[in-house]
Amino acid sequence: MKYEILLATDGTDCARKAEIAAMKITKSYNIRMAAIYVAVARKDSEREELVAQGEEVLKRVVEMGADMGVDIRKLLVGVSMARMPRMGDRAEVIAQAILDAAEKFKVHTIVLGGEGETEVNPELGSVAQAVVRKARCTVLVSR
Repeated sequence: MKYEILLATDGTDCARKAEIAAMKITKSYNIRMAAIYVAVARKDSEREELVAQGEEVLKRVVEMGADMGVDIRKLLVGVSMARMPRMGDRAEVIAQAILDAAEKFKVHTIVLGGEGETEVNPELGSVAQAVVRKARCTVLVSR
């Protein structure tokens, strides 16, 4: 299946702005949309917690979409990393999962929130930065 819009969300305030933007675009153009939540943790127990949190976030997104008349496919990705030796490895793994989904589903536009913590650019989060840098499609960053 092809999705024109891929919303990457973690449920934060900035991500919620991206959620609304993605849904408005999807509804305006009457196109297909998927929402992805990526759970990355060192321990399986932490990952399971994040997966449960992701299920809740995606459930809320799908319900909000339904209220707006937008059908949204949920994509929940759980990744266990035995070790994350370098700062920023977690962000790179999340970004790569988003990019892999975008490639797999032939996405036209990735929509994600832009706030985060990074030493390189405090104005743009490290996940958003990695997605913007590596994406082969259009990326809309919400602030």
